[in-house]
Amino acid sequence: MTLSPSPPPYGAADTRTWSDYAILDMQLAQYFKKSASGIILPMLFGFLPLTLCNSTKAAIAFSVFAVFSVVFTIVPLLFAGKMQLQHGDTPNDDDAEVDSSDRRRVKLLCFAAYASNVSLMGTAVCLATVINKWYWALAIPLLLVVVLLFGIFFDCGLRNDFVWGAMQYDEHRHDLKFFFDLSSEVTQTAFAGLSGSLLGNLKKARCLQNSSGTAEGFTLYALLVGLFLMLVCTIPPALDLRSMRDKAVAVFLKWTAYLALALLTLAGLFAAATVVRTFVVFAVVLIGAMGAFWFYKVYRSKPPSETVAVHPRCRPDAEARHAAGERSLMWLGIHTLMFGTLMASYSVFLTGQHFSDLYKAGVFFVFAVLLTNFCRMVLVREVQDKENEASVVLITGFAIIFLVLLAVLLLILLAMLQPNELRSTFI
Repeated sequence: MTLSPSPPPYGAADTRTWSDYAILDMQLAQYFKKSASGIILPMLFGFLPLTLCNSTKAAIAFSVFAVFSVVFTIVPLLFAGKMQLQHGDTPNDDDAEVDSSDRRRVKLLCFAAYASNVSLMGTAVCLATVINKWYWALAIPLLLVVVLLFGIFFDCGLRNDFVWGAMQYDEHRHDLKFFFDLSSEVTQTAFAGLSGSLLGNLKKARCLQNSSGTAEGFTLYALLVGLFLMLVCTIPPALDLRSMRDKAVAVFLKWTAYLALALLTLAGLFAAATVVRTFVVFAVVLIGAMGAFWFYKVYRSKPPSETVAVHPRCRPDAEARHAAGERSLMWLGIHTLMFGTLMASYSVFLTGQHFSDLYKAGVFFVFAVLLTNFCRMVLVREVQDKENEASVVLITGFAIIFLVLLAVLLLILLAMLQPNELRSTFI
């Protein structure tokens, strides 16, 4: 059994090396960059309810939280990543002396990351409350759990040192990067979905609905879980025992990431089923789940032997597997727009507008693209053998390309033949 170094006693001299601080500094810079890119679109929509909705309190609260999000995200971004710039040619120089200013700056950036994450969560809840005044109550149970976990992790970071905790996850580095990329894409996609739903509600005299939408509730939950996962992957909890850290990655972070994907999939499912109004959507979900399970059973790697360490995800080919995961996540750049369009159509449909069969077909294939990509991300993660992974990436990649082209073709036909329906959704 390999023993990990014990955490530094409270009040003891800091023995962390320059490279330890530099790695966490770069991780924090990546977190603030992703967070900044994810709040631009909600910020643009945040000021529309102030003039177009009767929900003045919710709209003002959203704007206030949006301003706090900008302050705690953009300002720290200006100070993150400085250690790499200062020692560009020797980023791994353990003998380099760590200035007290760098120690203090990295610690303050950790505090700012927590503040930024909490502000973004408040922005998300207020954005949902602008759509429906009861969504704040829907978010409270999940927020209580998140705040409790934040308190535990923050206390561990103060007691055992944030930098020490981050360095204990070196062998899980690729896994944390994968989960961070996945959660950030889920967060941005969910933000686009709520913004699209808000856009559909702006067509009404009052933005608030009396009845809550199931798809919007799942989208809000996916957004909150994604934000939470982004922070935990950036500043992993400084847990004392190695076994607890291994389980935190292999069990807690893994299933939290899959939960975020599942919530976003359910949001798309209910939105598509509401617009299309046919059981074919549920049939596609069933077929997709069966196909994904078949791929997993056929292509999954053999279970590790008992002589292998208890880190099934940390293999020598982890970097190659992460590259394949990035190829899958890359599609979510398109999916962010698609999911926003899907939620806008869903919101407009709830106001009583009817769509043609061509429009419904476009909505159906947009959802099919989302479902295929989500299944692909899980399979790329679970199938660890290089050769089998290549087959999964190739087959699912062709499926996504075909569905994307078909969805785009239907949208082009819709714009040419029935442009009024598109205008009524977004204008």
